[in-house]
Amino acid sequence: MKRGALKEIRLLPPLAISRLGSSPEPVNNYNLVIPDDEPLGYRQIVPAPTLVVDEATGRIVARECRPVTFKDEQGRIRPVAPFLELWGRATDSDDDWEHLTASALEGADVKWRVRVGNIKVFRRTGDPHDRVEADSGWFSDHTRRELRGTAANFFTGKHIPLGHIQVIKPSKEFPEIRARFTPAHGYVYGSSPFVQNALGYVPDPAFGSYLEHDLNIHEVVYDPSKGTWLGYNEVFPPNQPNPPEATIPGQIFAGQDNSQVPAGTIPAGSWVSMGYLDDECDGTIEVTVKIGSRTLSSFARIGASPPAFAPDSFPIRTVYDELEQALLGPEIGPDDYTAEELQTQSEEIIRRAFETIRLMNTTIMNGNAFRGQLDVASTMVRQDRGDAERAFEPIMAPTIVDNIAVRTLHQNIFTALSSGAPPWFMSVIRKFDEIGDLTDLGRRKMPGMMRNADGRYLCLTRRQREKIRMASSRLVSPSEKEKSR
Repeated sequence: MKRGALKEIRLLPPLAISRLGSSPEPVNNYNLVIPDDEPLGYRQIVPAPTLVVDEATGRIVARECRPVTFKDEQGRIRPVAPFLELWGRATDSDDDWEHLTASALEGADVKWRVRVGNIKVFRRTGDPHDRVEADSGWFSDHTRRELRGTAANFFTGKHIPLGHIQVIKPSKEFPEIRARFTPAHGYVYGSSPFVQNALGYVPDPAFGSYLEHDLNIHEVVYDPSKGTWLGYNEVFPPNQPNPPEATIPGQIFAGQDNSQVPAGTIPAGSWVSMGYLDDECDGTIEVTVKIGSRTLSSFARIGASPPAFAPDSFPIRTVYDELEQALLGPEIGPDDYTAEELQTQSEEIIRRAFETIRLMNTTIMNGNAFRGQLDVASTMVRQDRGDAERAFEPIMAPTIVDNIAVRTLHQNIFTALSSGAPPWFMSVIRKFDEIGDLTDLGRRKMPGMMRNADGRYLCLTRRQREKIRMASSRLVSPSEKEKSR
């Protein structure tokens, strides 16, 4: 592509999710391959070509397949550090996008900027001084830049590292324009060096009157004399509506409830913050390309999340599924997919459901008693009682929900879908408007025993369910999509 002909640019992928880890070496690339002889077996982790970066120079020094490990020899978790690539086109054709190179942008002024933040505490307290934010400012070199998250309520000079950004320096072997975001280590930061409960400091019984050091904390950064996060009280008074800053489910930050302190000390229903913060973040990476009097710009979103401790499995409902429905809508037209595409995607949804169940303790999630004790974990059974005052009782019959039995049910559905048998199972797949159905039948629909973001029963997206319906009913023939072209 000639530099003067460049009409539009894009940073791809538009959304890149990294994963925290304290090892200096990121996870090498890999593909997940479904075994040919076991369609519901564990996905095989197969090494894929990996770009190896020299952080000192910013150059890529190799592209090779390397062994895939998720921890280094010291036991530190290896982070996932995604690349974001600069693409461009000179026409309006969807097929003309090219990965831009140094020669294509020779003489152009290319600048980058990264802004990320962690506003979890601000989300609770509403205090703008609790916003943890980092801004690289505009830059054009290839130095590895630390993203220092600061907040007005921090101690003077303190910050939380939110990762690094580095624009890769093009070379003859690797001339493409790309940047790499490396997330933070996954540490816990705090507001006090000492362990506290809802009433204050906890003495160390081993040393009499000495205070017990909080070994969870990597560093104390938050100044409790400035902000309210240490001891922040999330109160759910009896028979009162939830506060507007509450989440569903509530009490998802590190804290202690009032059952551990004397009655009347703090309001009933309280959850008192221990003042912890983390180094997750999300934000944007921006790029501008100035060519003569014209300036082209683009941006992508980046985020840092916890490590994946089941890397050979996929959850049943993902961010991709949400974005796909938001972009394409809940309905599927007869020309959207071939029969083969629908079949493949529908089998993948059922496979992901099977993988999710495989990771669950289904007997406990069903509400079964454990060693004679009921209500031993946070389950939908507990949620139903707390939210709707429904009687505490298991969702399914307690004798049929061991993990092997539930996995067998999913295997039967997968077999029926893949073999073309009549779609008997569509009636048991929960619709989007049935998530609040707490009847016996409603609770037993699939996906089972799991909650959605609103604290009610999980369902597939409408588009996911429609894929399965159309595939199982054979509503698309292999030739229809071709005929429509």
